[in-house]
Amino acid sequence: MFRKNLKYTLIALTVLGATGCNQRTILIHPNDRSNRATPRVEPIIAPPVVREEILINKNPNLGDKVAIPQNNPSLGTSVSDSDDHDKNIDGEIDKKDMESEVTHNTIIPRMAFPAGEYAQLRKRGRSTVAGTIFLENSNSSEKVMGKKVKLYLNPVTSYSEQWYQESYLNGYKLSKTDKRIYNYLKFTMSNSSGKYNFFGVPRGSYFLVGTMKCGVECGFDKEKTIRLVQRISVGSGVTNVDLMKNVP
Repeated sequence: MFRKNLKYTLIALTVLGATGCNQRTILIHPNDRSNRATPRVEPIIAPPVVREEILINKNPNLGDKVAIPQNNPSLGTSVSDSDDHDKNIDGEIDKKDMESEVTHNTIIPRMAFPAGEYAQLRKRGRSTVAGTIFLENSNSSEKVMGKKVKLYLNPVTSYSEQWYQESYLNGYKLSKTDKRIYNYLKFTMSNSSGKYNFFGVPRGSYFLVGTMKCGVECGFDKEKTIRLVQRISVGSGVTNVDLMKNVP
């Protein structure tokens, strides 16, 4: 009986020993996360901020800065000063000065350019037109000299006669000037004393035209633009003409 019990006891110990040897113990270190399926989060990188002044000042591939003219022409077009000539001829001045010259809002159509009439005019001559341009205050008799003023000679024709009657005398605006007239005009500039000279003028009849700006010294409350026009006859030699006007 004792041997039988001992046999069973040895068998039991043998089984327990085998089980203890086959048991696996797994240790996980707190810092070891290699066996965990943790998703990786990519860092968000903000796009660089590019400032306009950096591109303009530091980028050598942008080229040089190009100045834009005051009248803002479009690309591929040239800037012409023909409008300045139209202002001188027709008296089309700034709105702030318009009351001093233009008295009617109606625009009168300009007659067709008389090409045959102008073809008979000589473009070169040997005469000289000289004088002084100034304004005279009717109240104080003070003379205001036209310093650095642009003047021109316009041959008397049916075309310029319409301008003289309708625009200068009656204060109407005319439609745009035919640019062919510029081939027959003569221009000059007065000096700091108001004296001027035209050289190589053909003999004939002309409108002598100049434009001055004057303010309180002429008896006005504010500066105004004043046109001075005089019909003259040019002969041989020197023709002396003082282009003047009484104001206000």
